[in-house]
Amino acid sequence: MTKRWLVIGLAMRAAATAASAQTVETDPLQCWWRTSAAAVRVGQPFSVVLTCAVIETDTVKIVPDQAPLDPTVMQMPPFEVLGGTHEADLRTDDRRFFQYSYRLRVVAEDAFGKDVKLPETKISYHLQSRTGDGAAIEGRELTYFLPPTSVRVLSLVPGDETDIRDASSSTFADVESRTFRADLLRTVAGVLFALSGLAVVVAVVRLFGRYRTESAANAQMVPDAAILRQVGRELSAVGHERRASGWTPALVDRLMMALRITASYALGRRAIQIPAPPHPERGTPQLPDSHAPVTGHDGYLVVRAGWLRSKRVVVAASVTPESIRHQLALASTNAPGMARRTGLLKELERALSRLTVRQYGREPQLEDQELDEAFEVGARATRQVAAHNTWLGKKLAAIDRLWAPLGQRVWSR
Repeated sequence: MTKRWLVIGLAMRAAATAASAQTVETDPLQCWWRTSAAAVRVGQPFSVVLTCAVIETDTVKIVPDQAPLDPTVMQMPPFEVLGGTHEADLRTDDRRFFQYSYRLRVVAEDAFGKDVKLPETKISYHLQSRTGDGAAIEGRELTYFLPPTSVRVLSLVPGDETDIRDASSSTFADVESRTFRADLLRTVAGVLFALSGLAVVVAVVRLFGRYRTESAANAQMVPDAAILRQVGRELSAVGHERRASGWTPALVDRLMMALRITASYALGRRAIQIPAPPHPERGTPQLPDSHAPVTGHDGYLVVRAGWLRSKRVVVAASVTPESIRHQLALASTNAPGMARRTGLLKELERALSRLTVRQYGREPQLEDQELDEAFEVGARATRQVAAHNTWLGKKLAAIDRLWAPLGQRVWSR
């Protein structure tokens, strides 16, 4: 009874093995040669690549004996094996590919003008299948004969060649190297892209931060154009009163105040601005930089600005004839725009000098003609400075400052 069940078990296992074998394709092992040259000279090294594909699935696996294919033990008479490599295997869903590269040369004396065949090579393999319970069953050993190939010595094409084609000389190692290089370049590109994005963000943050700092540092309560318009109106009022009652000390003070503000803008500076008190008669505005307190129109100008919410700002300037003369001495090293304003600054310096003598000199008396000339200088200078401080005037000045260095370089050549 025991023998009967043993025979039945062996028969069932054999049937399972046969059923598994039927799922294998006709050629469980396929190999092919590829040479780097179809024709070589005697003693010329060339490459021969052997590529094989074997079936590997979850149920069936072909196990070849690859030890004889190792370049250190491979023999191919009459070719001499100079060396070789075994590349890493590649796998697909149902196949495994392995590859060997050999470096050969032929040194036979009787091979001239002949087709020299690679020696017949055999690969032993066996079938390994798995049953439902996971146990591996190995089949009997089988033999695969490698397809023959020839190499022509001192000829273009071997005599038994039936197909001429330009095959790629790339091996698995070349494919792996290119894949690795592509992955590396993609990674480097990603890192550089991230760094460039970070640099752009930092640049934008610094740019807006600089503008924010500049706007905070250069914040003005009243625009320059509004101040210069008010200076022009003040000079018109001074001229009207002068024609009505002649020059008085109060008119001279107001003229000097207007000339100082205009001269400040002519020098490229800005006038001092502080909020005006609600009731000037009840308080005395204090100017920055330890200036002495002033009242009325003695040294300062009150400017109104704004449409809906009008505000009053006290504007003053501390330009003296000495500061203008100092700036004129540096005019040769300053920007070209300052050099072109030299004539205007000289006129303002003479006018301020005369008015300073009138206010603080030992002989304060001045002729009305000299005061009229100072008044004309102030009116003309205010119109010119106001034109330069409009939106269009500032844009043209910026373009001029940008073009001046370029023009100097061009003419220097």
